[in-house]
Amino acid sequence: AACGSEPSGAAPSAQPVALAGVPSGSADAAAHVGASAARSTPPPDATGAPSAPPAAPELWRPTSPPVFLPGQPDCAVPGGLAAWRWRRLRKVDGLSEKAVIVTLDVGAKLPQLERLLDALREVGLRTTIFLYTAELERSRDAGRILKRMIEDGHELGNHTATHRDLTKLDPEQVGDELDRVEAFVEEHTGRGTRPWFREPLLATNDAVDAVVRARCYRSVWFTIDTADWLPDATADGIVQRVMLDKGKARQIESGSILIFHGSQAENVVALPEIVRQLRSQGFTFMTLGEAVSRSDPGLGTSEGPSHRPGR
Repeated sequence: AACGSEPSGAAPSAQPVALAGVPSGSADAAAHVGASAARSTPPPDATGAPSAPPAAPELWRPTSPPVFLPGQPDCAVPGGLAAWRWRRLRKVDGLSEKAVIVTLDVGAKLPQLERLLDALREVGLRTTIFLYTAELERSRDAGRILKRMIEDGHELGNHTATHRDLTKLDPEQVGDELDRVEAFVEEHTGRGTRPWFREPLLATNDAVDAVVRARCYRSVWFTIDTADWLPDATADGIVQRVMLDKGKARQIESGSILIFHGSQAENVVALPEIVRQLRSQGFTFMTLGEAVSRSDPGLGTSEGPSHRPGR
């Protein structure tokens, strides 16, 4: 099911985007995971042994005394997040670095999720992961998987416990959805998911927004929709959605937020290839926390409309 995808306008061009020899189509994608990983391995050092991926930089941490949101004395703006706004975020403006933010909505098909985490580790990519936790709560491996995300440098956000349309729930139920994720992640990792939140299906309204903000979360949408959740999605098609716009090379802006889903097998091939192509264009990758903390406070962030109806 789609975790949050907006209408994207014109369909991507049928012109293929080369996957470095990987045939398109989900049936072929799994067979070529090993080849994709090999392409992502750093070159050998002087001894002939493959070089280790660069160590992930320390995750952002508060660097100044907390500032509290007027009217919400319980919500501290995270220190160091200069361009903080409580409205929903679609792009991080004012970055001096040429960087993009990869986000993942995850929670279903845990074996597939772990294969994707393997692929991300191999290319040294750290992301912001939005968790929905119903399947994780039933898994004996939940603690190990969550701790692995932290150890690999990923940042965790909240995507509700059961991935339901929040506009069809009452405020108490909406609050329970968020609280359940926060408690579960804290239990297994010792840290929470605040301040990042993404609504399932992007379904929200004023009542949902009020609950989200009262719990000190900031809603995050995206700049580029990969549409990887579509039934006919292929690895090649996902790469096209990111790298092309109406058949021409997309002019990707620094601070763009990309959305992927951890349950999609095609991303094991597509995401490393997108990373390779963007790095060849001079892009680096940041988590949301890193990007917002480094943004220009005078420029702020690009924000979406007040809300969109559930669907």
